[in-house]
Amino acid sequence: MLHIFISCDENYAPHLATTIMSILDNCQKPEALSFIIGDGGLSSDTISRLHAMIAPYQSQITFTYLHESKFEGLEVKRYGLSIYFRLYLSEVIDPSIQHIVCIDCDTIVVGDITTIMDDLPTQDFTLAAVENIGRSPYKSLGLEKGKYFNCGLMLINMPRWKEYNIGERALYFLRKHPELCLYPEQSALNKILDGQWTQLPLVWNAQRPAYKILEKRMDEQHRAEHEFLESIKKPKMIHYMGKGSKPWEYGSLHPLKDIYFYYRAKTPWASGNIVNNKTLKKSILSYIELQKLYKYHKRRSMSQELLDAHR
Repeated sequence: MLHIFISCDENYAPHLATTIMSILDNCQKPEALSFIIGDGGLSSDTISRLHAMIAPYQSQITFTYLHESKFEGLEVKRYGLSIYFRLYLSEVIDPSIQHIVCIDCDTIVVGDITTIMDDLPTQDFTLAAVENIGRSPYKSLGLEKGKYFNCGLMLINMPRWKEYNIGERALYFLRKHPELCLYPEQSALNKILDGQWTQLPLVWNAQRPAYKILEKRMDEQHRAEHEFLESIKKPKMIHYMGKGSKPWEYGSLHPLKDIYFYYRAKTPWASGNIVNNKTLKKSILSYIELQKLYKYHKRRSMSQELLDAHR
């Protein structure tokens, strides 16, 4: 049984469903999946629809909760409080669970997630993830370049997590130094682990910055060219991270945004609308972004086989 933890509030319910559907649709044995949802305020209707959606796949789904007092002293920012659930993993998941995959709900999984353990370079790990591609606040946290991971997907060894009190220490750091935590739980976890995490292949967290100035990114991350190319051509998880990437927002520039809608069409939220949140400032910035379209189109063509499979 592979356990998958995703936290979400009602605002992101359609995207949560889309992430889950992509996982189910690409898994050879979906009955071996157990979804644990950190409920940050989901409606009863949403919970019912999620149960009905996964029932044909015979997967398990449970919902876990935290009292609002747990979030005292934590900033909401644009991410919502649900992002802090993963720092309470020791409290919200069954103590018998050995390994758990934590994944964001602005992601699409196009590989078989049950194979992730096979891609680990070692079984002796505490947390496995992919480094953050592009800019990251590693300097302000006192970390080495390339040693800052992205929380979009994390594979966690729960006995180690508990032994080192990682969640509790991250929460303490977050409350004491919020000014250093540009990306709240991600920055705090990176500081606590201090580079002592295991690197997963790039395909398990394909991030949009990899499409920009590809050669520069390869040099920055100290990854082989073939790894970057594989993460673009044949990713196993697509992460719609950062501004201008969310497929459901008007003007998204992500080269693989079509794939999000392929899976959303299979959920109970298939008829959702694109959110037009443009202001004058955003319109001006979008015009500036147009200069990047050529590069994105070029990279998009590298993913043509994947795009064709999702038509």
